[in-house]
Parts: sequence; structure tokens; C-alpha cells
Amino acid sequence: MDRGNIFSGGAFRVTVYATSTLLTVFVLTGIVGYRYLQQAQYEHARNWAQPVIGMFQNLYAEGGDAAVAERVRHMADWQDPASRLLSVYRESGDVIGGAFKLRIAPQSWHVRSIVPEEDSGQSSEYYLQSVKIGTHTFVVGEDLTPLVRIEAIFIRTLMIIGSFLAACFVALGYFASRATQIKLEHMGRALRRFADGDTAIRLPVTTANDQIDRVAQTMNGQLERVSTLLFETQASATSIAHDLKRPLGRAVLSVERAFDAAERGEAPQAALEDVQAELSNLNAVFEAILRISRIDAGHGARLRDDVDLVALVKDLAETFEVVAEESGQSFKLVLPEGDTLFQRGDLGMLTQMLANLLQNAVNHGPPGNCICLALLDDPAGPILEVSDTGPGIPEADRARVFDAFYRAELSRSTPGNGLGLTLVKSVADRHGARITLSDNAPGLRLSVQFPRSVR
Repeated sequence: MDRGNIFSGGAFRVTVYATSTLLTVFVLTGIVGYRYLQQAQYEHARNWAQPVIGMFQNLYAEGGDAAVAERVRHMADWQDPASRLLSVYRESGDVIGGAFKLRIAPQSWHVRSIVPEEDSGQSSEYYLQSVKIGTHTFVVGEDLTPLVRIEAIFIRTLMIIGSFLAACFVALGYFASRATQIKLEHMGRALRRFADGDTAIRLPVTTANDQIDRVAQTMNGQLERVSTLLFETQASATSIAHDLKRPLGRAVLSVERAFDAAERGEAPQAALEDVQAELSNLNAVFEAILRISRIDAGHGARLRDDVDLVALVKDLAETFEVVAEESGQSFKLVLPEGDTLFQRGDLGMLTQMLANLLQNAVNHGPPGNCICLALLDDPAGPILEVSDTGPGIPEADRARVFDAFYRAELSRSTPGNGLGLTLVKSVADRHGARITLSDNAPGLRLSVQFPRSVR
């Protein structure tokens, strides 16, 4: 398996992008969280210092420096929590109270590194403010060491979780891309086998029913269609070769008879007429094949004409009523109410389709056969129906009568090339119509149901 294709696969790339986004979010979260914790600690220090400074400011306002000094003397042994800082000194610089001996010029809140005198030399970060009250200067603040520890834990936790999730995402992307790559390779091998002639092969479809499986199912439908077309093409080619062999053989024999007659000094007229008849039959076969091909090739084109089906069936009825009577058969026409019934389609194709159906009914019907041409205005769409009282088509043969060159046993003794109903099927498909074969008891009933045209 090509691992380069795995790492360059869409699933792996999406996972890498998602992981990059996740890490970016974690970094931004760390920055925002760090700032939030810092501001919260600063706010806590200010909230603690404010009442302390306020108390001494009130003492100064009530009793001056003496009251402040008196209060500081009472606090000489005051022990503040180790995390907080309080230092008081005079203008002379002498520290007179507090937990720390620290002198800082008056200024607003700021961060400063301080080494306590009793400490071994390690400094700590403090958030400090120096305020002058009378002749005394007060330094208040809070140790930021707990904040630093919390920030370190917070950042370390984010890094551990982010690294773990990133590793999980990358692993998930790798295995997802690997599974996709395996499916694609199986599909590629199946398509290569199909191209090499194994038309029975189909793309593998798993139970996951993911996008690749749905694509494989669609492609399998197309492969099935291609296989059917290949089989039909091969069968048609075989049928064409078989059906053309006999008229060509008869034409060759007729030519030989014409040569023999000419050598004997006799007129070759009869033999040449046979040749002409066989060649005309061949020409009719080729013309039918070309018409079917042109109809099938036009499936993507839109039908734009509005054909009056009433006028169409009336025109063909006039012609085939005479043809049926000459063959000792009767003809009946059934029309819907109304003078017109329009259907979107192609007049030439529909005329050829209906003519083929009526000619088949005449050709295969015995004397006394009753042919009925009906046009029905159904709510779902117009129906063209041709029925007769002839021998009909056995139910076992009905599924194949629309195949090219197929002729049932009962029709082999009648003229024809087996392409008439194939052309009918092509025209019906071209118009989106549905063909139905059923018993007429006796005989056959063939219905062509068109979809209702949308204007």
C-alpha cells in the first residue's frame, strides 16, 4: 500500500487541518486563561489592600501622623500571611512596622521581584502599591507565587490535553485515510478487471455505507448498465450477422444462377430480380438499424413539438383500414371525446411507431382478424392501444419481443426482420412512455402509455 497516498488523502488532510485548528484554539485558550487568572489575582490583591490603606487614611484624617504611628506601634508584632506584604516606613527611611522591611518610592500598582531578608536568596514576584499617608509610606501587595503555580499547572494541563488530542486526531485521520485508500485500491483493481473484459466484476460495498460505498453503489449500477449494453451489442451483432447471412447467401446464389443462365444463352432476368429483392431486404434491415440508432442517440435532446394524437390515429386508420380489408381482416377505430389531444413528442417517430404496430397486426393476423386502434385520454396521460384477435404472443416470449432480431416461433413464417418492435420500444423510451403487453382473449393487446405533457 502506498503510504504517500494515505498521508495525502483527503481524510488525513482534513484531520491535520482540524488538529491545527484545535492546537490554535488551545493556544488562544491558554493566553486568555492566563490573562484571566492574572487579572483575577491582581484584583484579589487590590481588594485586600484597599481596606488596609483606607483604615490608615482614616486614622490620619482623624489624628494625623501621631494616630498613624500609634496604630503602627500596636502592629509591630503583627504577622501577615506569607503571601501578603505590608511594610511601613518614615520619611527618614526607618521601617517602623510590617512583615517586611521594604522601602519603595510611592507609585501605583506594579509587579516587582523581591528577596525577603529571612529568605535564602530566592526571589518572588509581588504585585505592589506604595502609598504615602502623611509622613509615612505604606507598601502593600501580594505574592504572585500561587498565581505562577496555577498558571504553570493550567498551561501544562492544556499542553498535555492538546498533545493527547492532537495525537488521537492524527491517528484517527491516518486510519480513516488508510481505510479510504484500501477501498479506493479495491475499486481501482475492480475497474481494471472490468476494463480487461471481466464484465461480471462489481465494486466492493461495505456495511459502513459511507460516501465511498454510495459512490461504489452508483458505479455498480453504471457497470451493470454497461455490461447489459455490451451483452446486447454482442447479441445484436451476432443476430445481425445471422440474419444477414441468409439474404446474402441467397443473393450470391441468385447471382450464380444469373451467370449460369447467361452462359446457357438464357435470359437472367428472374435470377437478377431475386438478387434485387434480397438486396432490398438487406437495405431495409440497415435502414431500420439506422433509424433505431438515431432514435436512441437522441435521448438527451428535448422533444419540443405538440403532436395531435387524434389527427395522427385518424390518418393512419384511413391507410390501414384499406390494408386490413385487402387481407380479409376488419379494422376498428376508437377515439376519445374532443377533437384534439396533444402530446409533446416527435410526429415522425410516433407515426413510424404506430405504423409498425398496425403492420405487425396485419402481417401476423389470419383472415377474419379484427384489428382495433384506440386512443384513450387517461388522467395519467394519453394511451395508444393496438389490439387484434390473432394468434397473439406466448407469455414466455413477451419479455424478448422488443430485442433486436428476435422473432417468436409463430412469426418465423411471416415476412419481417425482427426490428419492428425494437423500433417501437426505442420510440416509446424516447418519449418516456411505458409499453404493456396483455391478452386480448383471443389475440394481443399492446398499450403505450405516455406521460402527461406539461405546458
